[in-house]
Amino acid sequence: MVLNAAAPAVDLQDLQEPSPPRPTFATAWVLLLAALSGAFLAIPTLRYDFFGDELYFVAAGAHRSITYADQGVLIPLMAHLADAVAPGSAPVLRLPAVLMTAAAVVISAAVAYELGGLRTAQLLAAAAYGVSPLAATQAVQLSTFSFDATLQAAVIWLLIRWIRTRDDRLLVALGLVAAIDLQVKWFIPTILLCLGAGVLVAGPRQLLWRPALWQGAAIFAVSAVPGLWWQHTHGWPALAMSKVIGAEQDAAGGGPLACMPQMIGLTGLLGGLLAGWAFWCLARQCWLRPYLFMLVASALLVLVVLVGHGRPYYTAGFLPVLFGIGAASLPYSVNDRGGRLLRVVAPPIVVLSLAIITALVATLPQPPSRVHGAIRNQADFAMRTSIFGSSGWSDLTAKVADAYRQLPESERPKAIIAQNYWQAAAIQNFGRDYDLPPVYSPNRGFGYFGPPPSDTDAILYVGLDSAEPTLRRQFGEVTVRAHLNIPNGFPGVNTDIAISVCREPVHPWTELWPTMMDLRLPLGI
Repeated sequence: MVLNAAAPAVDLQDLQEPSPPRPTFATAWVLLLAALSGAFLAIPTLRYDFFGDELYFVAAGAHRSITYADQGVLIPLMAHLADAVAPGSAPVLRLPAVLMTAAAVVISAAVAYELGGLRTAQLLAAAAYGVSPLAATQAVQLSTFSFDATLQAAVIWLLIRWIRTRDDRLLVALGLVAAIDLQVKWFIPTILLCLGAGVLVAGPRQLLWRPALWQGAAIFAVSAVPGLWWQHTHGWPALAMSKVIGAEQDAAGGGPLACMPQMIGLTGLLGGLLAGWAFWCLARQCWLRPYLFMLVASALLVLVVLVGHGRPYYTAGFLPVLFGIGAASLPYSVNDRGGRLLRVVAPPIVVLSLAIITALVATLPQPPSRVHGAIRNQADFAMRTSIFGSSGWSDLTAKVADAYRQLPESERPKAIIAQNYWQAAAIQNFGRDYDLPPVYSPNRGFGYFGPPPSDTDAILYVGLDSAEPTLRRQFGEVTVRAHLNIPNGFPGVNTDIAISVCREPVHPWTELWPTMMDLRLPLGI
């Protein structure tokens, strides 16, 4: 047999999967989609009453600090600014959360662009985030999560862009964004450790030797110094808070076994399919090999959240990135037959996902008149809040003001102490119309704002009915002045509440206050 010497040589590159083409970023379309998503998801912010933590952020912003016991300084500052611009306006308070949600939509598209996704892929990734339950949750209230999710996604996007461009300025920017996120929430070190482990295991390991990476790390480290100093001088309440949050998550969310389905549920239909496809392609597609660290880091993060009894949204920062990877991978992962099937199946999935989020936005929150049955445990409380929103702040404040005004002016206490920090924040915010005295609370971060002045001999105490025996050990005289029990109300807000006048503290406030402080949220359930 004679070989044909004229036969063309086989180029080994022909046997490899094609590199993604370099598209243009669909700036106008992506920004339009982000704006529409933000405006649409902002509709429920007009209907939901304040959440307890939102009121706390406003109160915390009025107490200047370099950090707080349970979070960084950025969200309280944002809340204080919003309250200064529009006092008592929940939609204005939530506007930063809406903007951060829209930014996450843009990041989803930007990740698809970095991986060679054309305009369709970019818009698909953006739409997946915009119609996800995660985005709806992020936009509906001002929270550490609403900022943390987007900033985490920005950190990962900068890393992916560096892998493509090798522009070391991106690593410095990464450190700066992480430093900002640290002023929101202290979970970003865990994210960075997961990403670092992913890079160490899967590459690109040359990243670890770039001077710019360590410059960015230095920025991040310097930004952590004030918070670490504050935590050290106050006994590291953040470490204790992690255990408290774990217990709350187990009680309200069903523990680690229920956490995984909740994580998946946050992705939505379209996002869940794209995220699953991203994992499949990261594990199998050669052209995604430089980004394999995402597979390792995602697995580590899920493991950390489950073992640490964390909240499902702790993984939220990875989702915009996974949506982008999944959308960009579609053209390189299906054959002609699969492509035809995709073109048939994709539109109904997008329409169904949009219909689901539209139903949520249109129907939530449900009116309080539809509430039936009392809240008996933390799971009931979480379900009631998600469906009907929080309520009862005005009831609580009005009852406190009424009890205060009924006292003879000469006998009115010069301070109010609330048993939990939600009560304190509500009374401080809504009590501005009643000319009430200063409000204090030994609960959570509020406790670190300090006790009443040392010469305070009498207080108006707002707490659960069950708090009376403890109060009698702490004060020489305790007189219950009023009760608040709204049928089917919120425990610890407008149900099971006692308002008492407490006189003659048995110890000076500097000694009594530490014994009263508690990081757990007492709701009586």
